[in-house]
Amino acid sequence: MDKDRQFQQEIKNTLDRHSLDDATRNALRSARREALDGQARGGIPRWIAATSFACLLLIMIGFLVNRSHDPSELPQMTAEELAVIASDDELELLEELEFYIWFDADKNV
Repeated sequence: MDKDRQFQQEIKNTLDRHSLDDATRNALRSARREALDGQARGGIPRWIAATSFACLLLIMIGFLVNRSHDPSELPQMTAEELAVIASDDELELLEELEFYIWFDADKNV
């Protein structure tokens, strides 16, 4: 801390030896005030901290909700459904299922 005070005193002495115009003196004062105000406020703006907290809270809620699901509650597939999904031939039928439903409905009318 003693080195800081020495440094500040040297700067003050140097500035006192040289005469500064009013505009430069005012600019230095306002820059000093802004620096001190910024230091007093802290590093991170409040809206960034609040947004980060909200995002973390949403992620935690998502994990808790997802974790609470019991795997036995999920719909179970039958062997026939698995065979249809695994088969390449019947997959084309499923892709064009709407056409076959329309064709069958048109035949019955």
